[in-house]
Amino acid sequence: MKAHRIAVQAIEALNGAVGRVTAISLLGLIGLVVWEVFQRYVLQAPTTWSNELVSYIFAGYILLGGGYTLMHRDHVAMDIVYARLSPRTQATLDILTAGFVIIYCAVLLRETAVMTYEAWETGQRAGSDWSPPLFPIYLVLPVGAALILLQAIAKLLRDLHMAFTGQQLLPKPKGMAEQEPVL
Repeated sequence: MKAHRIAVQAIEALNGAVGRVTAISLLGLIGLVVWEVFQRYVLQAPTTWSNELVSYIFAGYILLGGGYTLMHRDHVAMDIVYARLSPRTQATLDILTAGFVIIYCAVLLRETAVMTYEAWETGQRAGSDWSPPLFPIYLVLPVGAALILLQAIAKLLRDLHMAFTGQQLLPKPKGMAEQEPVL
């Protein structure tokens, strides 16, 4: 059991740190969008690169924040029946669906890793006027997929412990609103 606790704590610490950094980096994304709007509508001088860069950053933001979101159960869910169940029954149901989540994450990790490797190996660039190299952009995808996969495994360990013992493996992770400010 101690190894399970240590593994879950390590995974959740990693996803917590990445999630906080990702959330704070959203301010940079907002700044970039505001700058482009200013350039386009006030100065009448739109850039050729900012819309594409915003799309790449946003995709990375979604995947890098995925593990943190899963850790806090903040994904969209229909909890009408589920919320009325006991924690032990909820854990049992989550164990039954965990295989699908883990398989999906493993396939996502494999496919994005292959795509990233091919972009690096071939020197692939975006087909735009800006034409940035795609390897650094794609690299965020398997990293994010790996973080989600690790969190899915940590959740499975928590659920197994709850289903078999009726007790939490560890206290629930604190959300950003419950912690000290990061800045």
